[in-house]
Amino acid sequence: MKNKKILLVYNPRKINVDKTIKTLYGNLRNFYNIKICSSEKINSKNCLADIILAIGGDGTILKVGQYAVEKSIPVLGINLGGLGYLAEFRANKSVYDIIKNYFSKNIFPQERLVLEIFLRNKKFYALNDVTLKPLSAKVCNVELFINKQKVTQIIGDGVIVSTPTGSTAYSLACGGSIVEPDVDVILITPISPHTLSIRPIIISSAKEIKLLIPEYKSNKNMILSLDGQINFYVKYFDEINIKKSEKKFLFIPNKDKNFYEILKEKLYWGKR
Repeated sequence: MKNKKILLVYNPRKINVDKTIKTLYGNLRNFYNIKICSSEKINSKNCLADIILAIGGDGTILKVGQYAVEKSIPVLGINLGGLGYLAEFRANKSVYDIIKNYFSKNIFPQERLVLEIFLRNKKFYALNDVTLKPLSAKVCNVELFINKQKVTQIIGDGVIVSTPTGSTAYSLACGGSIVEPDVDVILITPISPHTLSIRPIIISSAKEIKLLIPEYKSNKNMILSLDGQINFYVKYFDEINIKKSEKKFLFIPNKDKNFYEILKEKLYWGKR
C-alpha cells in the first residue's frame, strides 16, 4: 500500500511528541507513504493525504479540521494527554490495525455534521462551534435570526452555535444539551444571558441562522471564534450567516468505545 499517503500532523508543544512521531513513522513507513507536518504550519496546500493522524489532542484535530473537511480527508486522533475527547487513540497496535482495516475498506469513517460560516463574503467551516462574544467583561447584544425571521435578541456574554460533536465542549459548559454526534441538529446556546427567559435551543439542521451585531454600547469590540482556532474581530452591523455544510467531518472513532462510555470516562457523566 505504498501508494497510500498518511499525513502525521502533530502539536509541537506536547510532551513526548517527538518520541510518538518516531514510533509511528517507524511502524508505518514500510507500508505507506508518510508525510509529517506541525499543526502550526498546516494549510490547504500541504494538507494532502488519504488519511490524517492528528497527534496531540482535540485542539490538534480542530486545527487540521478546516482543511480536512474541505478536502474530505478522514481524521484519526491520537491523544498525548489531557482530556482527549475526540482524540480517542493512543499510539499503539490498535492504530495500525485501524489504518490497515480502513485501507482494506473493512471500516468506514463516521460522517459528522459541519457548520458553514459566511462572514464578509468569505466561507469558513467549524467542526465544534461558532462563538460570538465581547472582548470586554461587559454584556453584548446579539440579534438571532432563524430562516430570515428574527427570533430574539440575546443580551448577555454572547452566544454559541454548535454541532452535535461540539455539544460536549463550550456549549455544555454554558448549559447546553449533550447530543449524540450522529443526530442531525444544530444547537444555539446563550452565554450567561441576562434574563431567565432565554434558554438553549436545538433546531433542525435544515434551518439557517444569522447573528447580527446591532449598534449597542458594548458591541464595539467583539470576537467571532471558529472552533477556538480561527478568530475574527467583528463590528457594528456585521452579519454572521451559519448553516449546515454539504461537506462532512470524516472521523475515525475507536470501535472499542461508544459515545456513552466516552462521556463517563472523560466527563464523568452520571457518576456520583
